[in-house]
Amino acid sequence: MSGNNKADTQRLIKFVERLPFSEEDKKRWLEELHTNGISEDLLDEVHKKFLEFTAENLGGDWTRARDNMEITNITKQWKLSQASRNFRHTR
Repeated sequence: MSGNNKADTQRLIKFVERLPFSEEDKKRWLEELHTNGISEDLLDEVHKKFLEFTAENLGGDWTRARDNMEITNITKQWKLSQASRNFRHTR
């Protein structure tokens, strides 16, 4: 996890712990996050599983929309931080 952004990893850990994913998925994802940090495959898998939830599973449309924005923002921020590592500040 040393090479990854720890703040994004912590945000994803809290997201996974808070939502009603299956216990085996949570355990596998949290173990991966603690050892290797965020990866694009892991983000995609969590997002796909999240999209399978109905609004009733999450407590309503507003809660589902808020959680969808949160996982989308985590993904965007992680991708931005990965891309910025390739950008050299020469000025």
